[in-house]
Amino acid sequence: MQVIDLTDEHRDLFSVCLEDWSDEAAEAGSRRTCWVDRFLERGLRAKLALDDSGEVGGMIQYLPSRSRGRTARAST
Repeated sequence: MQVIDLTDEHRDLFSVCLEDWSDEAAEAGSRRTCWVDRFLERGLRAKLALDDSGEVGGMIQYLPSRSRGRTARAST
């Protein structure tokens, strides 16, 4: 198994949450692709897990907390 950064080669598959067989995922694909592009600029990071034959079998995505749009509250 190998864990790699998301690359352009796998971006379409990532944009359908690795469900390229799903009609529902295909319908959301263009919206998800726009979301991915927008949030990559905000610090989105993604990793893919490849099996020994190079097939993608898993993914993880994460955002720095400053990029999530939350506002910090001052405690009193």
